Amino acid sequence: MLYITSCGHDSHHPKACDIEHSEGLPDYLLLLVKTDAWFCIEKKRCFTQPNMAILFDRHTYIHYGRNVSNYNDDWIHFNFTGDDRFIEQLSGIPLNTPVYPLDFRRLSQYVQMITLEFRSPSPHSAFILDSLMKSLLFSFDAELTKSAEDVQAHKHYAKFSRLRTQLYNSPSDPWSAQDAAALLHLSTSYFQHLYRHFFGCAFQQDVIHARLEQAKLYLSNSTMSIRNLAEFCGYENELHFMRQFKKEEGVTPSQFRKNSVPLCP
Repeated sequence: MLYITSCGHDSHHPKACDIEHSEGLPDYLLLLVKTDAWFCIEKKRCFTQPNMAILFDRHTYIHYGRNVSNYNDDWIHFNFTGDDRFIEQLSGIPLNTPVYPLDFRRLSQYVQMITLEFRSPSPHSAFILDSLMKSLLFSFDAELTKSAEDVQAHKHYAKFSRLRTQLYNSPSDPWSAQDAAALLHLSTSYFQHLYRHFFGCAFQQDVIHARLEQAKLYLSNSTMSIRNLAEFCGYENELHFMRQFKKEEGVTPSQFRKNSVPLCP
C-alpha cells in the first residue's frame, strides 16, 4: 500500500531558495514546479521552465532552487508499506529527471485533493490517499507516453471537453459536427479527427450515445410515452428513435422499460 508522509499544494518561497538533501531522502519525492528553477542533475546545474515535474528516487542526492523570489511548487513525499513493485509499472516516468507533462494542471489538481485529504480526520483517509496517489502517478505516466500528435492536439482538449460536457447535459439540442466545429473555429474534418482522437468515437456516434443514455434514464424512471420521449431526447420522429434504440441496445424502448429496474425510488 502506498502512503504519504508529507505534502503541500501551491507552496511559495518569498525569497530566493537553495534546497539540498545531500544524503537523499528515505521517501520518494514528487515535485510539480510552477516557476522556472534550477536543479542539479548528475552533478550539473540545469535550468528548468515552468510546469515541470520531477520524481526523485529514495536515497538520491537532491539539490534545487531559484535565484529570485517566489519559487512555487506542489510537493509530495511518499513511500510504500511492504512490496514497492508498483513503481516499476510507471515505465513512462524517468526518475530524477525533469519532464514536462502535457496536462500539468490536472496533476496539480490531484495534489490539491491529496493535500486536503491528508489533513482530513476521516477514518478512511489512508485508503483514499492510496487511491488518489496511485491515480496521480498513473496519470503522470500516461501524460509522458502520449504521442507527438497528442502534443499538437493538446491545446484543443479543454474546449473539446467542455463541448462534450455540454452535449451530455443537453443531448436533445440539434447537434451537428459542422455546427460544433464552427463553435470551436475548426474545419469540420479536423474537428471530427480530434474528437475521435480525444474520445475514441465519432462525434455523431457520441450524440446518439448521449441521447440514448438520456432515454434509458427516463424509460427506467418515468411513465413518459415513447413518442414524447423520442421528441424529448431530440428525435424528429418516434420510428427513427425506436430503430436506433434497438440497433444500439438490442431491445425496443418498451422492452427496455419492462425489464429495467428504477434507478431512484
